[in-house]
Amino acid sequence: FNRDKFSLKVEELKIVEGKKIVLVGASGSGKTTLLRLLSGLEERFEGEYYIDGEKDLKELNQRGVMFLSQDFLLWEHLSVIEHLNFVLNGGKSLKEHQESIIFLEMVGLSYKKESKISQLSTGERQRLALARALSAKAKYLFLDEPFSNIDVVLAHELIEIIEERQKIDRFAFVQSTHHHLGFKRDHTQIVILSRGEIIQQGEWNEIQQNPKNRWVEQWVDLVS
Repeated sequence: FNRDKFSLKVEELKIVEGKKIVLVGASGSGKTTLLRLLSGLEERFEGEYYIDGEKDLKELNQRGVMFLSQDFLLWEHLSVIEHLNFVLNGGKSLKEHQESIIFLEMVGLSYKKESKISQLSTGERQRLALARALSAKAKYLFLDEPFSNIDVVLAHELIEIIEERQKIDRFAFVQSTHHHLGFKRDHTQIVILSRGEIIQQGEWNEIQQNPKNRWVEQWVDLVS
């Protein structure tokens, strides 16, 4: 993939149902570009992209792909609960849906269900964006540093909500992060990027014991 003189060279990245991948790397390493490509938001690239054995990139949202950015992209004219109603009704209606309140309760936002976006704090907007993403019941959930604008305690809480929901819905979860929360758990794959290439991949213990370069070694020391 090439855009604006930035080259992303990823030979292979396999995303498996029910598994979690954490993307790590310095600013400009290619984390966001990779997530956008995986989400179908970047189509100008050379290579192959398969979802459930199919190559077609069209209408990824209808094939179980959900992308959550740090911008939230909430709808200002809708109330909190209407965000959930709209998604759960397949984008066809704002009619009350029985599961809407369940997802709001999941993120601790049911008390704000009638509020407009302008009445929400940054943390509350983040909770709503996450509830909306989870309510889509995607097979592949891609998160681009979604917790960078909130405190680490709330970020940890929201990651735990995602992981609990993952046990139920079995979606694949790929997240780029600066908080470095949850990446030490067993069966979590850490993918370290540098200048658009994957320089190391594996679980925490593997990377900790054998960092491939100086940057990875320094990163391991900082987060150990």
